[in-house]
Amino acid sequence: MRRTVLLLALASFAALMPAAWTAAPARTAPERAARIVRGDYVVVLAPSVDDGAAATRALENARGFSARLRYSHAIDGFSATLTEGQVDALERDPRVAFVTPDRRVHALARTPLAPGDSIPPGVRRIDAATATETRPASPANVAVIDTGIDFAHPDVPAVDGRNCVGAGPAQDDNGHGTHVAGTIAARNDGAGVTGVAPGTKVYAVKVLDATGGGTWSQIICGIDWVTSTRTDADPANDVAVANMSLGGPGAPVQSCSTTTDALHKAICASTRAGVTYVVAAGNDGWDFDYARVPDVPAAYPEVLTVTAMTDSDGAGGAAGGAPACDAAATDDRYAGFSNFAATTAGGAHTIAAPGTCVSSTALGGGVTTMSGTSMATPHVTGAVALCIGEGAVRGPCSGLTPAQVVARMRADAQERTNAVPGFGFVGDPVRPVSGRIYGHLTWARPYAAPTRVTAAPASTALVTGSLRSGSATNLRADDDSYYEVYSTSSSTYTSAWFGRFTGVSNALQSLDVSYRGKASRACSQTLWLFRWTDNAWVRVDARTAGASEVQVDVAATGALADYVSGTSGDGDVRVRVRCTSTTAPFYTSGDMMKISYLRP
Repeated sequence: MRRTVLLLALASFAALMPAAWTAAPARTAPERAARIVRGDYVVVLAPSVDDGAAATRALENARGFSARLRYSHAIDGFSATLTEGQVDALERDPRVAFVTPDRRVHALARTPLAPGDSIPPGVRRIDAATATETRPASPANVAVIDTGIDFAHPDVPAVDGRNCVGAGPAQDDNGHGTHVAGTIAARNDGAGVTGVAPGTKVYAVKVLDATGGGTWSQIICGIDWVTSTRTDADPANDVAVANMSLGGPGAPVQSCSTTTDALHKAICASTRAGVTYVVAAGNDGWDFDYARVPDVPAAYPEVLTVTAMTDSDGAGGAAGGAPACDAAATDDRYAGFSNFAATTAGGAHTIAAPGTCVSSTALGGGVTTMSGTSMATPHVTGAVALCIGEGAVRGPCSGLTPAQVVARMRADAQERTNAVPGFGFVGDPVRPVSGRIYGHLTWARPYAAPTRVTAAPASTALVTGSLRSGSATNLRADDDSYYEVYSTSSSTYTSAWFGRFTGVSNALQSLDVSYRGKASRACSQTLWLFRWTDNAWVRVDARTAGASEVQVDVAATGALADYVSGTSGDGDVRVRVRCTSTTAPFYTSGDMMKISYLRP
């Protein structure tokens, strides 16, 4: 058993922050260790368990405990208060993968100060707004895993997600989550402040209480709910980005396949489901990726970890004075309280954003000011949402995996710093501080309106059957000029062919397929796209075709670049039409085939 390992979440930053920044002393493992929640555990069920709910009930009945929180999406398992004997019995049970102590975490922010009213400098600093213009809302759903959100605040477009602390809606009773949500999405309504992606829907996921504290079991509950939105029957509620401005020391980081860290395991599963996690680096002024006792979730390689820098005037060049709430801070310099990466691995998923004296929405209405990597993180979350889309237009992050989104955001930040020397800050990779990696400053790239391209196949190729007449030329328009293919003549009668589309951008932001055709005899028609990453055909439509022409219009889903050959530049897309009948031979007649896509 590993219950003797000392692990705890971060204590309140307000209690730890010095009045003025000095170089952080060398840290040792005991300084980072903290209290576990005595008697409380998270139990992760074995992969061989088919019905997690039934297994949990059976374990409750057999061992005499009651599960407090139950998980079924990010992980299969539960949290519970257990005796030593119950823990020992569960660890020996073949239905249990591992048991880990529950641990405490806190929000990573400082004390609120005086209210303000403007487009916050940090939002302008990352090019998400100017003094007179803001960006449109993103179509991406964003989850704020925090203290909840104030649903009564008129400036915050919040909806209820999940309350993992108590009963009822995920209403904020601390103020931290409302402040975070405002930086992401406060409305452009002429009052208060404006967020990075104004008006974007933010889901309140309450995992921290009125003191800003919580436990791993509650955070896993929040992650489990976020993951469930990606697997339920409602695509409209799919969370694309999750903000986690919280954390604390954890266990040494292992791979997703070998980890016995329940929090890490949940993050791994949720990113596989398509959720991009943007998390705070922490506020101790030390390396979050310290191997023996790393800060988590900041140290998990699957997340985008955000450090904090100081900005006082919304512009580069270090021309601003000290920010109003902190006379010791320096404009365009790393924030002294901010954690950082000290290893190449940690630096590979690190990025920076303004986190000192950030004005945003306050619990109960109005505006307040806070500092911390908690405040830096939502700047990046909002920028990720804009990268996924603005208004009705898909952005370059649309369809990317979380790992690809992380890489894209870091590449954009590096590009901007290299192109505009004054954009960065002291502490970034161009002006580094020895032994510390803060990352490049986030850039909410103003994405140019994409170009709509419509194309017909350059050529065709038979898969099954034989050519009756025509060529790719006949598929360019809906004009009753047909490309015709005979089916096979025995067994399951089959006609199959595909069109080749050339010169398609690997950076495409949408992919729509249209096909119009008929058959001499009723047959079961399917439409497929070729996925180059695993050399597999993916079915995108199925219907019956017959003597009357059938029109198919379908939008591709998933990682769109997977349907384009190569990994950069332009490549090929293949669309296959297949029809089968068990009655008699037939032939199919394709009248029109085309693809339409958005490219940068």
